[in-house]
Amino acid sequence: MLKLSRRGFLATVGAASGAVALPAIAASRVAGAIPRVPMSFAVATVDGQPARDAAWIDAQVGEMDLLFGPLGVHPQNAGVRPLAARFARVESRADRDALVTDLRPGVVNVFVVGTLMDVDEPGRTRRGVHWRNRLRPSTRYVILAADAMPTVLAHEMGHYFGNGHTTTRDNLMSYERSGGPVFLDAAQGRVIVAAARQAFESGELVAVTTAATRDASVG
Repeated sequence: MLKLSRRGFLATVGAASGAVALPAIAASRVAGAIPRVPMSFAVATVDGQPARDAAWIDAQVGEMDLLFGPLGVHPQNAGVRPLAARFARVESRADRDALVTDLRPGVVNVFVVGTLMDVDEPGRTRRGVHWRNRLRPSTRYVILAADAMPTVLAHEMGHYFGNGHTTTRDNLMSYERSGGPVFLDAAQGRVIVAAARQAFESGELVAVTTAATRDASVG
């Protein structure tokens, strides 16, 4: 099993979400370095305050790095900005589609909202979703609810990079949890690596060379 640095930070994250198993693919098997995956976070205003702060975003990014990093696919916080208060509650397909007006190019756009409702089961809330805009199907982004546990960003990025759900307990792409380590299997890892490489080759994602910036109002 691979060991990662930043043990203090990861130990803190692990305490919040349970131990996390690493994928069974070493980064040395990935031919050619994949640029860090730039992720731009837009955080909705809820009752005059950001739905979540920088520490919460760091925990989400940290969990993704813990699971995807051994594949050679590392996330990079490419900036945090405010999102209009009208997105405090995202309840419908139209609400999800409307987020397209706040996209940034060349990055994975992640929208952090106060409440995210299921669009298929009325009354049910969701913690995250990988969404394709209905009018622009090639345009996609991630939406996270404020109550999302630290592994939700990684789960939605698993979808972003081509993996579907599985019923295997404790797999990152499964809803079934026993409290044990969360993991990706080898086949899922190969899908992620291929899709990440393709995203950069196609120009959908563009490597960010400058340090991440944060809007002071987001914390």
